Amino acid sequence: MSEDAGIFRSLARVDWLVLLVVALYALALGAPRNLYFALAAYGAFVAAVRWRRFPVQSRNARLAIGAAVMVAFITVVAGQTGGPASPMVNLYLLPAVVAAMTLPRAGAIVIFAAVVLAFLSLVAGEGPLPPAGILMTRLFGTVGPWALVAYLTQSLAVAIVSANRRIEEMAERDSLTGLLNLRTFKLVLHREHGLRARDARGVYALLLVDLDDLKALNDGHGHQAGNRAITSVAGAIQRAIRSTDVAARYGGDEFVIFLPEATSEVAETVAKRVRNHVYSSLFPVGERLQRVTASVGTASYPRDGSEPADILSAALLRARRDRELRQQSAEPAP
Repeated sequence: MSEDAGIFRSLARVDWLVLLVVALYALALGAPRNLYFALAAYGAFVAAVRWRRFPVQSRNARLAIGAAVMVAFITVVAGQTGGPASPMVNLYLLPAVVAAMTLPRAGAIVIFAAVVLAFLSLVAGEGPLPPAGILMTRLFGTVGPWALVAYLTQSLAVAIVSANRRIEEMAERDSLTGLLNLRTFKLVLHREHGLRARDARGVYALLLVDLDDLKALNDGHGHQAGNRAITSVAGAIQRAIRSTDVAARYGGDEFVIFLPEATSEVAETVAKRVRNHVYSSLFPVGERLQRVTASVGTASYPRDGSEPADILSAALLRARRDRELRQQSAEPAP
């Protein structure tokens, strides 16, 4: 909603700018009374379309209606001030650019087609249409630059949106693993926790995955080998969980997984699957393939706590206990 509100505020400035330019032009020329009626009507529409209770609530529909009405208003103004020779004809570029910036390509094409038809109606209002060749030359000379500006505007807008999405994704993701970073994961966790706590129903589970012996791998083979181990574990986790689960890098060699609507029993099953996937994932270190193991701790809401921090702490403690138990079981008998 905040993004839509920003768009509508920006477009309101365009609408009021059109009104201001036309009003100043009308005052300077002593335009006919009909033009002032058109100014008042368009001003009322501009105020109405920004109203929260405007009958049309769809963002794209409201933008399209606003651009179409702007085209109609400019046509009336140009018709009252010289037809296709009026300087006000240049205002047609504004709805074309606005549509190119804010609407899908199909909508922008429709608005631009309305601009072309409106300009042709002004030409037709002068009298009999000129021969087709002259008409096309005139149309191309006037409307062609508008089409080029609208096309370049939409291309630029698409590139900006795509770049913003990449920037947002980079801000949300861990650069090494591609998983969510801890800040973003905590936002997701607190949102999901709040939904369940508010309704006093629903469960979820957390898994804390701790890579074993990363320090020894770094000391023996370098940090590049350690990074390969981390990315290998991240890939194993993604293969082991559902598409509805959320995984993130919790720290240097730790990962956390959110399992929505999962009981403690389900969490233990997923934990076992994660261990197996991690162990079966091989990655190159020098000329050899290496494997690592991971300790996994599970905790669930509301069994292990009423707050996300409590559940994370419980999962962390169980991951450490899991490591201790496996180390003890690996020790040779005295």
